[in-house]
Amino acid sequence: MIRLRQPIACATLLLLTAGWISGASAAGCQRADASLAGHYYMRGVMEVGSELQLKANGEFEYMLAYGALDEYATGCWSREGQVVTLVATKFEANAEDPMKFERLELAINPDGKLVRRFDGVQTATYSR
Repeated sequence: MIRLRQPIACATLLLLTAGWISGASAAGCQRADASLAGHYYMRGVMEVGSELQLKANGEFEYMLAYGALDEYATGCWSREGQVVTLVATKFEANAEDPMKFERLELAINPDGKLVRRFDGVQTATYSR
């Protein structure tokens, strides 16, 4: 389970994810690259809090909080070359969400950080 470093939406996270956070288990994920498994925290975007947990069994948990927007996803992840792909089987947001994804690709930096691109210009990194 993701543990928030900041209490930004902690209560909301618990309320919205109760009852479906284990949904990835039913998705039939395949084992993924265990060297990338772990708990990641986003850096590089002001006023955004985001965490990503990649599990060795191929499941992921994700959350992002930006202002009044909170989004949560679970699903399966895989690695091909220098790209991690998240495929959401469940995705919820508390408002209209321009960042909603069914599939999200993150580039793997040589230092092991995962890079997310927003609108083609802004980037952020997830690090353990």
